[in-house]
Amino acid sequence: MQNAAQAYLQTNVTTNTPGEIVIMLYDGAIKFLNRAKEQIEKKDYAGKGISISKATDIINELSSSLNTEKGGALAENLHKLYFWCITRLAMGNLKMDTAIISSVIQVLSGLKAAYVQIQNLPEAQAASAQLASRQDSEGTSSARIAQALSGQAGQQMPPAQHTNIRGRNAYSKMAVV
Repeated sequence: MQNAAQAYLQTNVTTNTPGEIVIMLYDGAIKFLNRAKEQIEKKDYAGKGISISKATDIINELSSSLNTEKGGALAENLHKLYFWCITRLAMGNLKMDTAIISSVIQVLSGLKAAYVQIQNLPEAQAASAQLASRQDSEGTSSARIAQALSGQAGQQMPPAQHTNIRGRNAYSKMAVV
């Protein structure tokens, strides 16, 4: 069953635009953080740690996708913001503090809302089309993104599944991602 879910997520990742993938990553991180808050309230501390770890994996994926050469100050500021989120999650995890986790959810929700608004702008669509036409050999694999979204990050997948999204790195190297 888990392989079927992983295959579904990988297919979903390979068929979406770079902007949609970023939104999926934000949704996944927010989902895991909300779950962590519930687990703290239920005193499921092991589950809370796992959920926070999954959200951290997704935030690290977002951070590693930044292109500071093209994105300049905006990409650098996003990198700092992602670092802040990860630092706050470590603190929230240690202190069992749902308010700290909520502050990270608020930041991620704001970033997601911004991506939702800009993804349909002509400039964003042009950048997405440019990425689709360019082959990038250093790409992020769809398998790795699907693993992050499913909470399976860090687990090894068969080499045949390590293929770039449509033959290129779909969302990393975007100017502002």
